[in-house]
Amino acid sequence: MPDFVNRWASFWSQPTPEAVGELTHPDIVLRWPGQAEPITGADAWAARVAGTIARFPDLRLEVTGHAQEGETLFISWRGFATVNDEPVEWEGIDRMTIRDGVVVDSLVAFDTTALRAP
Repeated sequence: MPDFVNRWASFWSQPTPEAVGELTHPDIVLRWPGQAEPITGADAWAARVAGTIARFPDLRLEVTGHAQEGETLFISWRGFATVNDEPVEWEGIDRMTIRDGVVVDSLVAFDTTALRAP
């Protein structure tokens, strides 16, 4: 696996807001499902990670595949978390632009149904 994919997998095996800066450019632009506007900046992304972990403390993502062409990297993944006292799994994919070893732009795609409260 390429170095960045290994670092991404390591981050999502135990995600913390403090580690966001190890993967992202300070001015990252990230598009997230259900979010009307992009998340802009590593601080905003770290805050989003913090909020997500607060809601799903056992959240983990596992790499299921990857492909890269030039600066564009795709990582497919499987997510795991407890939602309403029930374990759930879902799949998603990130399309990222990588420069100098960090993400400058990202589009995250997954069906959010599994994570919604009834």
